[in-house]
Amino acid sequence: MRNLLFNSSFLYDVEGGGADTGVADKPLSISETVEKLGEEEPKETIEIGEEGEKEREQEGEEELEPKDELAELEEELTGPKEENLELVTPVRRGEILAKYPNVFKDFPYLEKAYYREQQFTETFPTIQEAKNAAEKAGILDNLEQQVMGGDISQVLQAAKNESSEVFARIADNYLPTLRRIDQQAYYHVLGNVIKDTIITMVREGRNLGEQGQPLQAAANILNQFVFGSQTFTPPRNLAQQQDPQLAAQQQQFQQAQQQQFMSQFETVRDDLQIRADNVLKSTIDQHIDPNGSMSDYIKTHATAEAFNKLESLMAQDNRFHVLLDKLWEAAFRSGFSKDSTDKIKSAYLSRAKTLLPTVIKSARNEALRGTGSRNSEERPSRRGPIPQGRSTSPQSGNSRIKKASDIPKGMSSYDFLMKD
Repeated sequence: MRNLLFNSSFLYDVEGGGADTGVADKPLSISETVEKLGEEEPKETIEIGEEGEKEREQEGEEELEPKDELAELEEELTGPKEENLELVTPVRRGEILAKYPNVFKDFPYLEKAYYREQQFTETFPTIQEAKNAAEKAGILDNLEQQVMGGDISQVLQAAKNESSEVFARIADNYLPTLRRIDQQAYYHVLGNVIKDTIITMVREGRNLGEQGQPLQAAANILNQFVFGSQTFTPPRNLAQQQDPQLAAQQQQFQQAQQQQFMSQFETVRDDLQIRADNVLKSTIDQHIDPNGSMSDYIKTHATAEAFNKLESLMAQDNRFHVLLDKLWEAAFRSGFSKDSTDKIKSAYLSRAKTLLPTVIKSARNEALRGTGSRNSEERPSRRGPIPQGRSTSPQSGNSRIKKASDIPKGMSSYDFLMKD
């Protein structure tokens, strides 16, 4: 089972609880199950716009040699090279409509792409700038998650890797900046540093024995001077501490929810893949041999080749996968509702519909190449009844002999029979 095309390229975070997917169905009774098994589900197909294909084949207009349509389609899916996308002076919408009045009516996507390209160009003049912005946005999103989790190690590490001088300035400005933003947090950090110093002084004084008593007394004085008490309290965190046992239980609960949510996702994904594959295979099987000129073996092989090529082309379509990821995100948020999953299936089949005619035609031509099926259709058959009064032998000089008197005098029977 191939799950490439219905597998989202992101890992959805389900912290804080999953959603009810609605995947589980109500159990059927025994009678309902028997009735359901007795029903034959009709094969679903899609219309791919091959009207007139069979008539063109019968008229001999289609050639067995495949054209470059498939190669052009692959090039279209991979997209043009960046050097072919340099900025050029944009064409006004009115100029386009003056030359092609119905272009936006016939192809609504072009009008949307026209305005969308204008807005993108205003923000990102080049493709490379857009890629750099997307990469930086991904880095910032990752850093945001780290910082919101209380970890700034990656921020400091990135600054240190980029420039030691920048890292040094961050270190110099850290405490003053913290004091300017929140004095309570500033004094809390200094307090923990002083408490660590007191602990070190006491430990070292005890190691020195009698000679270390003045050092322990100095630690006591420091604690009384800074914290106003002879009672020492160990360093603590500014953030409220959670009960370790409760935290472990919450973590286990979140992991269980995430596993259940991912299990629901895999169930929905596999179901969508199976249903979509069945529709596409039925469509290909219906259109691959409109004239019935293939044997069962050749037809089966051609259908498989067309289906595999279709999967390959759709896997190369990066723009389509961006749309698919957005639809999967919506499905996650809705708990895999029927409406959201139907939109995924509809988008997948709609994209496949635009590719199927070329894929089927190429697979058909490859299958019929060398079989002579077209030549046998175009050559007139020599079989059938012989017209009355016509000989089966080719036209020749002796075809006019009707009786013995027509044989020239002096010619033997052997010479006559050998005569052209």
